[in-house]
Amino acid sequence: MEQEEKTLDPQDSLRVIRETIDLAKHSFRDNGFHFLLWGWLVVVVSAAHYYFAEIQPIERPYMVWMIMLIVGVPAALIREWRRAKRERVHNIVHDWYGLIWLGFAVSMILTIPMSVRHGLSPVPFILVLIGFATFMSGVLLRFRPLLFGAVVMWAGALWCFFLTPAQHMLIQGACAILGYLVPGYLLNYEARKYVQGT
Repeated sequence: MEQEEKTLDPQDSLRVIRETIDLAKHSFRDNGFHFLLWGWLVVVVSAAHYYFAEIQPIERPYMVWMIMLIVGVPAALIREWRRAKRERVHNIVHDWYGLIWLGFAVSMILTIPMSVRHGLSPVPFILVLIGFATFMSGVLLRFRPLLFGAVVMWAGALWCFFLTPAQHMLIQGACAILGYLVPGYLLNYEARKYVQGT
């Protein structure tokens, strides 16, 4: 006997969508890890770049950014590989979230060499891109601290207009604290609270 397909009225459809988004939010809220990982790396490396460019000058201070590739990329990939292994439910909202940050990464890989080739500091452009990806993450997760983080990134990009390229490193570090670390710690707090409540 064939099972009849049940049609949902608009209210039920919205409820199912909302529940799907809520499930997705809580299934990858631990991605506060990524905001903390990249936030701390950006803070430390921005400070190191400023130090080696302005205070204790060395020939190529920008080489400290290799730490992002050596530490950040493997840590993020290992974390996602482990998460994928233990996650039993596939969720399209999680896929959207990943695509936002994939688009950010591709855009940044193109933006940095183009800006450097034209003698421009890449920092304001990076902050604009991070602001967009953080904003979209905040909308998708319905998490206001990420929206605040996006505004901080965009404000930092504007502030760079009035500063030297070396000072851009300080702005980038400050933006990472307010725009990445604060939301990252709040995401972790929300995740722990959710786990305790279940």
